[in-house]
Amino acid sequence: FMENTILSNKKIHQATVLAYRGEQKVAELSKGGMTCDSPFFIASISKLYTHAMTFALIDKQLLAYTSRLVDLLPADKVGCLPNAKEVTVRHLVDQTSGFANHELDKLPDGSVLFEEVLRHDRAVDVAESLRLVAALPPKGKPGSRAYYADINALLLGEICETLTGKTLPALLAETICQPLGLKNTHYCTADENNITPIYNGSHAAFWLKYLSVQMAQGGIVATNHELMQFLQAFMRGQLFSKNHLTHPDFRRIQFIPLKYGSGMMQLKIPRILSPFFPAPEIIGHSGSSGSFAFYCLSKNIFITGTINQLQHRPFAAIYRVINKV
Repeated sequence: FMENTILSNKKIHQATVLAYRGEQKVAELSKGGMTCDSPFFIASISKLYTHAMTFALIDKQLLAYTSRLVDLLPADKVGCLPNAKEVTVRHLVDQTSGFANHELDKLPDGSVLFEEVLRHDRAVDVAESLRLVAALPPKGKPGSRAYYADINALLLGEICETLTGKTLPALLAETICQPLGLKNTHYCTADENNITPIYNGSHAAFWLKYLSVQMAQGGIVATNHELMQFLQAFMRGQLFSKNHLTHPDFRRIQFIPLKYGSGMMQLKIPRILSPFFPAPEIIGHSGSSGSFAFYCLSKNIFITGTINQLQHRPFAAIYRVINKV
């Protein structure tokens, strides 16, 4: 019954949803042949993994929130970014660096990178990403406001690699997959062949070349079971000190009504704006592919999954499940 109503939208071709109240599974839904063991692109939820690695480095005192970007990465790499000297790790984690969103903001030539990649899949490497951000005006002084931009997580990934002398795949395995026993979580490669496609409307969109170089900000492939394991470990402070999440300062980002703070998205819709079903506070992350990993504090419910659809946001489905269980 739940599946029929929650995943009934015709735009959703394939989906998987998993919900736990504490340790107990309370919902498992799927559509289009997907299961909780089907590998899928978690897209921007990958940022939570990057933030977990960053928090662990702070715990080891290899890094501090006050560490400056220009002291952590070579000047020839990051010196061209606007206000680079003022940007700290805290700004990158909180999306308050002021850097523009080089994927979704209009570029100087009037094009939008994300739309271009959807039409013609290609790799956009770190150097090109930095060049594109450097060419865009900043969205404010570092720390003045939150503006969601992939470059923040990209830079944190570069910092993690530089400080440890290890690659992101090695760090993912060592700091997250091995401690949690995750066997199927990995960074996407350009030759992946068994991953559930993401739909752009009615068309299956394959952008493997693009995703395979978007590691720290959006390149992870996981199954729903493993995403759930990771989300619970993240929220419970099993991978780093829980202090990192104790007092998030959530600030509004450009994707209203989402807010961002302490490396997480927050969504809370007042009852007056959501008269038909309650929308209590959830914290976690979503991705442009329709992926989601959130924790509802007031009900102690963890919910993860994907609707694999670029043209449809997953929040209505998330709240329907939370209110049903």
